[in-house]
Amino acid sequence: MGLQASVIASKPIELTFIYRSGCHLCDVMWEELGPFRASQLVHIKRLDLASERGLEAQYGTLIPVLLHDDHEICHYFLDSEKLTSYLQAQTSI
Repeated sequence: MGLQASVIASKPIELTFIYRSGCHLCDVMWEELGPFRASQLVHIKRLDLASERGLEAQYGTLIPVLLHDDHEICHYFLDSEKLTSYLQAQTSI
């Protein structure tokens, strides 16, 4: 069963995208996440670094960062292959 079919059979995987307004790398990663968002395989919650206390100290130099729960999938740049592999592993659990 392919990734899309197995995820659709269950609910989308909830990811968190931590970014900073005006950050070029953040804009690029969000754009590159477009196909993942459009596929409805994942639901990506955007979280502005400035809006949450403690995030600046934890992720201030790593943004953008893509997380699943507390697991960091990637930061600075989107690694599409790594994200796809991670999603496949999550759907086979």
